[in-house]
Amino acid sequence: MATLEACIKNNSSSRKRKQRIFEFNSFAKSIGDHYSGPFRDNIRSFLDEFGEQIEQQKVWSTLLLCESNGAVFPLYTIEEHIDEDSLRPFCSHCKFVGWGHHFVCKRRYRFMIPSYGDKQPLRDYDLNNSLELDDSHILHGLIHCNGFGHLISINKLDLGSSNSLTETDVMNFWDSICNSLKTRKVSVADLKLERSIEFRLIHGIAFENSWFGNWGYKFGNGSFGVTEEKYRGAVRFLAELKLDKIIDDVRTTSHKRKLQRIVFKYQELSGTRLTSLTELLQCLLEFKQNREIEMQILSPSRKVSKHEHLSLSFDEESQNSMCLEQFLTSLMDADCRWPQKRVKYSLEVIVKLLKENNDAISRHELRESARQFVGDTGLIDFVLKSINVLRFESYIIRRVVNSSTRLVEFEIREAAYDSMNMKPVSWLWKLEPRWPKQRLEKTAKVIANILKDHKVMNLGRNGAMSRKDLRNMASRYIGDTGLIDFVLKSIDNLVIGNQIVSRTKNPLTRLMEFEIRDRNSDEIGREGEGGVYGDMLFIYRNVLLSYPWWNSVSQECGVVLNSKYFVKEWDFGVGNDELMRLTCRVLPSFDELDTELTRPLPPGELVMVTPWMTIGNLREVAQHALRDTYCMMNKFVVKQIGGLKGIEDRMVLSCALEPGAEVWVRGCGLDLDTVLRYEGGDGYAGESRVECGCGARDDDGERMVECDECHVWKHTRCCGIEDDEVAPVEFVCYDCDVKSKSELLSQ
Repeated sequence: MATLEACIKNNSSSRKRKQRIFEFNSFAKSIGDHYSGPFRDNIRSFLDEFGEQIEQQKVWSTLLLCESNGAVFPLYTIEEHIDEDSLRPFCSHCKFVGWGHHFVCKRRYRFMIPSYGDKQPLRDYDLNNSLELDDSHILHGLIHCNGFGHLISINKLDLGSSNSLTETDVMNFWDSICNSLKTRKVSVADLKLERSIEFRLIHGIAFENSWFGNWGYKFGNGSFGVTEEKYRGAVRFLAELKLDKIIDDVRTTSHKRKLQRIVFKYQELSGTRLTSLTELLQCLLEFKQNREIEMQILSPSRKVSKHEHLSLSFDEESQNSMCLEQFLTSLMDADCRWPQKRVKYSLEVIVKLLKENNDAISRHELRESARQFVGDTGLIDFVLKSINVLRFESYIIRRVVNSSTRLVEFEIREAAYDSMNMKPVSWLWKLEPRWPKQRLEKTAKVIANILKDHKVMNLGRNGAMSRKDLRNMASRYIGDTGLIDFVLKSIDNLVIGNQIVSRTKNPLTRLMEFEIRDRNSDEIGREGEGGVYGDMLFIYRNVLLSYPWWNSVSQECGVVLNSKYFVKEWDFGVGNDELMRLTCRVLPSFDELDTELTRPLPPGELVMVTPWMTIGNLREVAQHALRDTYCMMNKFVVKQIGGLKGIEDRMVLSCALEPGAEVWVRGCGLDLDTVLRYEGGDGYAGESRVECGCGARDDDGERMVECDECHVWKHTRCCGIEDDEVAPVEFVCYDCDVKSKSELLSQ
């Protein structure tokens, strides 16, 4: 991994030609629609045509341009090879979405757009295929060479202006790549949060599908035994709930009047009578989107002075800045040819010049001024090129593009907080490097979002939150309670984004409490009771999640929240006049059908063949495709093509098959040891068994525990073990416990 990082940092040092730059929003037009083969072939052509290979590594870079603001950023494509010696050959994403019966592919391709300005974009990419990963990437997708893939994370590209790329823009980009490369199916885990609101519940009730459904993603797999039929029934039931009934159900609580005011307010704003929950939530989401658009129009898309833009974005960027020690370490890791002392001296000169000027300085002007003290222009250029957002002592140095001249400039300002009293979120990693920095920062942001929402819901009252309540709420989003405890223990005037989280002891209860405050203005309070988000949060917490557990509303909300995995399937037709598309599926041996087959059959492999090809030639094509795609088929030999009675090898395909047909392939070269190489893992074919009372019969990604008696896996939650409770070392399930007691009584 170290060599991979080094080659990324020096991705321009050995290029023989200038790398092309493609416009982000029109990239699909650049690719065109001339890729007609299967994904395993199309990806190779794509990388040859649009990728710039980095120092002979299996990493390609494609430069993209954001047309609205001129920002240039890379799309990295990483080819990973899987073989029998690979440490992590299996894909947990496949297993959780229900594709554990797929054969393990030889290659998989990651598509990654790192956070803007990230100097080490591939330092910690998803080696474990885990959902607990660095989710700060603008885009992170993975596609196996058989055309089945996963969208792992997606975020907006925020450059501090209304011209930034939204999540919708990034989704359109990802969808166009999948479509152009002829991807077959892509899954996504809908973990989208709106602060602490699990958005799949709100969007599911409002539009009866996931937010990803706007791009054709449909229900793929549910947790805790949730099926597509249950999911469809749940969103339909919740969407049709009448507001009058909801208000009547909460009449005995303190929430009735607030809910009535919310309904009345949005009826007045929309000019229509709202009768159902889906109508109310659609109205809320529409006003929320319009509010965001309005805020964007009023913020930096208009022409602002450099000083005004500085005050808007400096505080936020200072929290993501790199300290001097990190900056120097990253430069030394990048095979810097200058000693660290000279680099540090050059940086001190640059800071001194910026402080003396007290205004933004163009790169050219700063370079010429620094020459008088440093002399080595190569060193100056190297340092200036490496600065993005840097924290030097009590100052923040930033590289920006002047909106008027379009020239690169450097600015300096004192940090907005006293580093002796307040600490940035990156400080957590220095205290305890056991967890990756990204996970620590993610946990801190989750805690901040919970505290912000708590403050919104308690406007005018004490906004502090007890440690116990905060820990319990955070455990819904972060599975590692040890990580949560460490972050809570370490919080002491911690700066997270544009907020400060502090810890105090309540003098009355003697309990530890946490509260959050905005560093510049009372922004949280302004968007509270009268804001769209505050209204949505009230409905989410005090209506949807507060019904009694036995009520149908509570049960159906649980079904929607347990429906996390969604899948999109592409249909590219049956071919054209010159080529026909066929699916070749490996048929198990007769012995395996009788004794070993405990799984669904894997999907077939796509091949493109000419209609005048013979059946005998089809054998060779299918054999090559299977060998090229799957790990266990290096020696696979096609002996028979099933379902084609009364034909000979020399007969042409157009006389024997319809375009788009599925054919069965039987052969040799697959023994039982290699047959077990499925994406679900070595135990997928029957060595371990999932059989939970909720109906789950496969690993769905939720926490499980194995019974020591029957060796069957069950959900900890279904066995009465709370999510924040450590699973017992020794465990006997209810069925085995009853059986054991019955045997004792019968003796």
